[in-house]
Amino acid sequence: MTTPAVTSASAGADRRPTHALVASALVGPLLTAAGLLLTYAVHDRLPASLALHWGPDGRPDRFASLTEAVVTASLMTALLPMLFVVIGAAWHPSARGPLAGFSGAVAVFLGGLLFGSLTSQRPGLVARVFPTVWLVPTLVLAVAVGVALWRWGHLPPPALDGAPRHLRTGALRLDVPDTTRLAWTGHAALPDVGILLVVLLAVTPLVVVAVLGVPWLLLLAVAIAALLVLTGSARVAVDADGLRVTSLFLTWSRVPLERVAEARTGTVSPLREFGGYGWRIGKDGSRGFVTRSGEALVVERVGEPPVVVTVDDAAEAAAVLNTLASRRS
Repeated sequence: MTTPAVTSASAGADRRPTHALVASALVGPLLTAAGLLLTYAVHDRLPASLALHWGPDGRPDRFASLTEAVVTASLMTALLPMLFVVIGAAWHPSARGPLAGFSGAVAVFLGGLLFGSLTSQRPGLVARVFPTVWLVPTLVLAVAVGVALWRWGHLPPPALDGAPRHLRTGALRLDVPDTTRLAWTGHAALPDVGILLVVLLAVTPLVVVAVLGVPWLLLLAVAIAALLVLTGSARVAVDADGLRVTSLFLTWSRVPLERVAEARTGTVSPLREFGGYGWRIGKDGSRGFVTRSGEALVVERVGEPPVVVTVDDAAEAAAVLNTLASRRS
């Protein structure tokens, strides 16, 4: 983007995002300890050779000793979620809450998947990749832990001081009477062909494996497809309530008029600045709904990092938002 982001005044003082991130780093090791205790409690009921990997037909195709299986499950549960903790530590404090939630959810899912499949195996029975008795509790706990850590690490915007604010001279505006009702709508979306291709690439392997013998993967395939559709398209609205970026029932970004410091146009590179497409958090804390490179609406917020949305006619959207915001000054 063409100008630096507005940083949050409370980012350095509020330690909750950091605390949530540290707590998420402990979820994996704690679940690993619990998994080890559970494995020890049932070790005399486990087969001598334990399944470690399953093929496309849902049947195990790699086996190992109890020691190797336990070490594998422990390392993956304890260490893989740490990747998101490291990213969160390097990112803007306002991004640590979401990353803490994701890290905690991944740790719970891995712990349930790996230790669940390990401790449920019995001699003479075909091992299952994710036993039914573990599936629902693991998914429910993963969501609960993820949401709890996310909310704990949420960085609230700093309180407004009530002082009147004036837009920068030269900021885009409309030359219309103050009594004129203004609104603007746009659409931020990947090309339809692009969305279809991404969904097919992500979901088809899961559907194939599910049909061949792992039915629960159909649920995962549906969830991934829904997430890809939701993050690939959004409605952008500017009106008397401010800016809203929504997909069906989800609100990705909302900026009330009193939080608008200035709206402008900018140029965005999704991969370089946000690491991908859809709803993203930049390293500087910017919230982006980015579906292509090029022109974007950039909304600088009071005391918070900016919101970036790739839409056509971004200059018109910025002018409408600035005009509405100036009426609140």
